[in-house]
Amino acid sequence: MKGVEDIRSDEETLLSRLEGNSCPQCTAGTLERGTYKDNVAVVCPACETPQVQLWDTRSR
Repeated sequence: MKGVEDIRSDEETLLSRLEGNSCPQCTAGTLERGTYKDNVAVVCPACETPQVQLWDTRSR
């Protein structure tokens, strides 16, 4: 079973891999880290479409 640090490392890797890529939805924007509905996310600033959002289930 993965520990909290392993999960955070996986999340960081996922965000890093997507950040800076072209948006597949609109092709006009470049994906950036940000928030979407109060969750950590990678979002296109041009069309505001999230490509990934991460929920913190530990706080629920």
